[in-house]
Amino acid sequence: MDPLPDRLPLVIGVTGHRDLRDQDVPTLEREIAAIIERLRHDYLHGDGETPIIVLSSLAEGADRLVARVALAHGARLIAPMPMPIDEYRRDFEPGLKAGNAAEFDVLLAQAIAAPVVPFTPGNSLAAVRADASRREEQYRAAGLFIAQHANVLIALWDGDGSAMRPGGTAEVVAFKRRGIPLDILGSARASLDASEIGPVIHVVTPRQRVTSAAEAVSVRRWGHAVIGRCLGAWPQRALDAARVFVANVLGREVADRREHLPEEERRELESWETFEALTTLTRSFNRDAARLSAPGRADQAAASLEALFAFPSPSPIDGSAARQLTMERAPRWCRLYAIADALAQRWQVQFGRDWFHIYVWALFAFLCFVFFANVGAFSNVLLIMYVLGFLGIVVVVARAHVERHQGRFLDYRALAEALRVAMYWRTLGIASPNGEARDPLPPGVHDPGTIADAYPIKQPSELAWVKIALRALELVEPVDGSTVQGHLDAAGHAVARHGWVQGQYAYFRTRGYRLKRHADVISAHGLVLAALAPFVIVPIVLAYTSPAPAGAESALRTMLLIASGLLPGIGSIMNEYSERLALAARARQYDRMRMLFERASELLPEQLEQGKAALTRAIYLELGQEAMRESAEWVSTYRQRPIQPPK
Repeated sequence: MDPLPDRLPLVIGVTGHRDLRDQDVPTLEREIAAIIERLRHDYLHGDGETPIIVLSSLAEGADRLVARVALAHGARLIAPMPMPIDEYRRDFEPGLKAGNAAEFDVLLAQAIAAPVVPFTPGNSLAAVRADASRREEQYRAAGLFIAQHANVLIALWDGDGSAMRPGGTAEVVAFKRRGIPLDILGSARASLDASEIGPVIHVVTPRQRVTSAAEAVSVRRWGHAVIGRCLGAWPQRALDAARVFVANVLGREVADRREHLPEEERRELESWETFEALTTLTRSFNRDAARLSAPGRADQAAASLEALFAFPSPSPIDGSAARQLTMERAPRWCRLYAIADALAQRWQVQFGRDWFHIYVWALFAFLCFVFFANVGAFSNVLLIMYVLGFLGIVVVVARAHVERHQGRFLDYRALAEALRVAMYWRTLGIASPNGEARDPLPPGVHDPGTIADAYPIKQPSELAWVKIALRALELVEPVDGSTVQGHLDAAGHAVARHGWVQGQYAYFRTRGYRLKRHADVISAHGLVLAALAPFVIVPIVLAYTSPAPAGAESALRTMLLIASGLLPGIGSIMNEYSERLALAARARQYDRMRMLFERASELLPEQLEQGKAALTRAIYLELGQEAMRESAEWVSTYRQRPIQPPK
């Protein structure tokens, strides 16, 4: 099988009954195949850049059926095990059908990874062998793992939620639809985080038992069909959008269709709308990543990674050695960071060009209007040029919105900054993929467990996408065979302290001062231009109170009139340009980050000292969480300044 590409995957989780009826198997296989192809068509648009990963624990029945069909349709398989494989295999011997264990082994051999879910607190191998309830706890842990990591869940379920067993299909479906309860997670922060809530594709599946709640196989409406049922077909949705727009213009309130939906339908609608938004972002990132590495183009991702380890001379550590160590311990994180960083830089340049072009066109239109108002000659030409200036603004804004220049810049920058933290945390042995316990932390220091869990919660869907992308990358990390350190060591500390902490300190110090100077220069020029306006207006007033001049004096008056309009107008355009780019706000944010990394650089010892590993690890942990939080807040703030015509 080809290696998993450096792309963000679409992850499909599986849950379902073990006791499928033999006569239903062919129908179920056809329905699952149709679902996978429809997901690929409706949400990936036939994009071959986005790999599909199926999460299946390979229990009898539904788990294996979906895994078989998915593998036949080009998906990759990851098989999370609720307990060590040898112990788990005992549940299939003899099982419901002959050859059960052999089927399990065949499918397991095709999995690209088979992570074993850690034992729940207080549980152990001896406990799951002796106590059926302890064994069910591990099945629940596997169900939690699938619900948290899957973008969409396929449930082969008869729909009976009356008897909800721990780790059973009904419970896993409830986790995905409504979130994981506090008493199960044991963490208020994790329970508030709703990023694991998502859509469920319910394949109504009868069971062998006569009391099954279903009689025949069917598929409940899902995806675009749910949106159409709740909001109407696309002509109706377009009409509703137009009605809302007109009502907003007139200052009137208009009812939203969502307000009248039952709670369950509203939740289902929102889950599919969010899923579509998230898959769109994933597809966009993967396509841009493919273009980045297209033949004949400079390898910008490699250049981004080279810049990350291009330490200034003299340096206490060698850049190539630091890169080699980081690539050994976090290979996929490094490669994805390089791609995200290169894409963020590319769209940041485009974003800056958009604003520059908008204000150039605005200045052009303003100049044409001022000359049109004060110069009689060429008035028709000036009026046409004035209109063309506004058309230029409209074209730039429309293109930026259609191609999502600003959105791509912000999304990729948010992802790159999270991946930067992840890359160094993995090098340091912090935040393992499955949340296993590592070196102890000092009292009062929060250990998020995983990199994704450390990302800020309750963010809009664009930043939820970053969190979900981190979860997907943690899921596929074992595929790389990376060296996972269970503790902080001297080599990882040296790379992180110099490459991350001191590197970020130098970056924010240089960029912060530069941004502040840029903002101050633009602001000063705007104030000077505005301040000069009275010195132009006064001579005009004096000229109008004197006898009407002729010849050169008339031309001078005209020029003064033009200047009186231009000076404050240009100053206003310059100030708004600075405000739209948030130069001053970014300078303040960079200054905060400079102080944070400067303080961390002072606190972290040059050499890892015995007895201080826990404190050192705590600093790295808090620093990474603060860096991700600051980046997320910055992106959220920047979204309040969308690309639009100047006021």
